[in-house]
Amino acid sequence: MDRKDLKRRNLLQLTIALAVVIMLSVLSDMKFFRIDLTSEKRHTLSRSSRHLMQDLDDVVFVRIYLDGDLPPEFVSFRKSIRELMDECRAYAGGKLQYEFINLYDESDEVLRHKMIGELYDSGLKVTNIQVRDREGGTSAKIIFPGAMITYRGYEMPVNLLKNNPSLSHELNLNNSIQTLEYEFARAIHSLTLDEVPRIAFIEGHGELDSLQTYSLMDELKNFFQVDRGFINGNTDALLNYEAIIIARPVRMFSEADKFAIDQYIMRGGKALFFLDPVHPFADSLSGGTTVALANQVGLEDMLFKYGIRINYNLVADMQCNLIPVNTAPAGEQARFTMMPWVYHPLLSGPPAHPVTRGLNYVKSEFASSLDTIGGSSRDVAKTVLLTTSASSRKRDVPLYISMQEVTVQPDPALYTASNLPVAILLEGSFDSFYKNYPVPKGVVPSDYEVISKSSPTSVFVLADGDIPANEVQFEGGAYRAQPLGFDKYTRQTFGNREFIMNVVNFMTDETGIMELRSREFKLRLLNREVINQKAMVLKWKLVNTLIPLFLVLLSGVAIQFIRKRKYTG
Repeated sequence: MDRKDLKRRNLLQLTIALAVVIMLSVLSDMKFFRIDLTSEKRHTLSRSSRHLMQDLDDVVFVRIYLDGDLPPEFVSFRKSIRELMDECRAYAGGKLQYEFINLYDESDEVLRHKMIGELYDSGLKVTNIQVRDREGGTSAKIIFPGAMITYRGYEMPVNLLKNNPSLSHELNLNNSIQTLEYEFARAIHSLTLDEVPRIAFIEGHGELDSLQTYSLMDELKNFFQVDRGFINGNTDALLNYEAIIIARPVRMFSEADKFAIDQYIMRGGKALFFLDPVHPFADSLSGGTTVALANQVGLEDMLFKYGIRINYNLVADMQCNLIPVNTAPAGEQARFTMMPWVYHPLLSGPPAHPVTRGLNYVKSEFASSLDTIGGSSRDVAKTVLLTTSASSRKRDVPLYISMQEVTVQPDPALYTASNLPVAILLEGSFDSFYKNYPVPKGVVPSDYEVISKSSPTSVFVLADGDIPANEVQFEGGAYRAQPLGFDKYTRQTFGNREFIMNVVNFMTDETGIMELRSREFKLRLLNREVINQKAMVLKWKLVNTLIPLFLVLLSGVAIQFIRKRKYTG
């Protein structure tokens, strides 16, 4: 081939390459696409998230308080957040903006502490970390691994770091990364709704009051309009509510109120029942003893019809919370020691379910067990969401409880029951409890026509009415609610609030966003046994350093050899 033909061929190849590049550029403008080569599609937004980003009507601004000098694991966490924000912005365009903020860029310490206080009061959780300085020392630092999302003047806090004490630090961070898309999508979806869905706390039967449920209501208000009120047998009282919550009633429900709740469910309403089947008179334990008795409120037969049997017992569990016990001899100054109390089980759920995935233990007090039944409810799907541990037992009532039990080591031979159900979610179409029965007296309107079969809906039952109740303390001359799940003795915050919020969001979710909590990213950790072997570490350092250089040199030699054979002779 002469030089002229070679030049012509090179020009033709260049022209074809430019044409292909131009065509791809035009196609990319016409059709947006992204390619994710990871096996678990780590960098691919779900369909619901993509639609959410594309449908934004105004600018969503995200301020992420995770910047500056951070430990390596938090640097990786920050990188994952940035990648997610970039992915969201690729679909939202200019409608999503974000920035990372380092609170320690503010040199004025007074102003910085004020900013930290405001973020804490807004709902962001604080985390203490150890940061190395240039001299090799370490210093404690407060960070907020979360974000504030702003849309049309409204703000919502989003806590991004999961902390389950039963899991390793690496697993907690991995769980946090897995739920990043869910946390952001849920918050943005709530902020951009045209009409805020409504949820109601039922009153009139001795339920937990607004102060006892303040922490839960405060969190629910980020996603719902929260109301409280009486039913009074009015079947229209519960219309237009996405869900109702019945939190630890202690008095009997009238047939008229039961009928209104039943028909609300038949019309597709979601209901959450937090019941105390056994009343232990916990206040009398301060005197050393109490008696636990059955506490019927009239809902038991209706729930049985739906597929749940409430057991009148208390579960005792060797996996339990600690309480302070005076261990000083009689006559001496009180000396309190934290000791396990088997009647305060720490509950957990299925690790793969969207509600309980990566969830901290749920703190309970004097919980009972539940059973599922067949019968008319055989077509209803039943999912156990909270159970005791593998070392638990059931104790039937009436039951005499003494604080002396806490000083005695539990006998493992008695704790042979495993994973006793305490919380169950029912999903499907339910038969009405009042099917083939007349409308009870007191129902408004009196000529109401009974709906005998529900449209697809869900019912949640938890046999411990204390789980949604926050502690109330007298401070500064007033009663103040503490965060739900916070234990004043161990100074630990359990997963009570997150669990209930996940249940509510799961039951009311119509967008598919809740399924994002089921995403699983593979955790690829270094083998610590290998890391501790110096010879092995040196070997892999040399492999990673020399082999790439060798491959580059080999490629260069091969290219020169090919060119020499092609263009000479």
